[in-house]
Amino acid sequence: MLKVDLGQLERRGRIRIDETVPATDPILDDVGAVLPAGLHIRLEAQPAGRDMLVRGRLEGEAQAECRRCLREVRSRVDEEVTWLYRSGVSEAEAEASDAYAVPPGAREIDLAAAVREHVILAVTGFPVCDEACRGLCPQCGANLNEASCDCRETAADPRWAALQQPLE
Repeated sequence: MLKVDLGQLERRGRIRIDETVPATDPILDDVGAVLPAGLHIRLEAQPAGRDMLVRGRLEGEAQAECRRCLREVRSRVDEEVTWLYRSGVSEAEAEASDAYAVPPGAREIDLAAAVREHVILAVTGFPVCDEACRGLCPQCGANLNEASCDCRETAADPRWAALQQPLE
């Protein structure tokens, strides 16, 4: 459970979270890749005056399709995180200072939004299997990394002809 009970935090002084979020958890929906083995989360929350400081690590393996040839691409997610949850400020004020707002009267803090945000940023936005990947033929769909095709290069769309004219 990715929640910190503020009463327990005040009594204990520190709360540790060490768990694996399964791949089917809604936190990992639509993050730009699939994390088939889930996401391992190790965090430690501690009070920082009226605020709460959370430090830790997010680890997993992301799987996505190459943007050029659709081959599977795997990448490591290994993010060290530090989050500050501030009391007595609005959402806008907290965001302006790269923090998260603690809602007035909150008894617990849900860390799911911060985890999701960092996973989205950690996953490669445009994965490619190789920088030299040639992609797929736009005519027949052949993977140009594996074989060439006999498709002719099509004529350019006449609507773009003005862009091919030299500048005067």
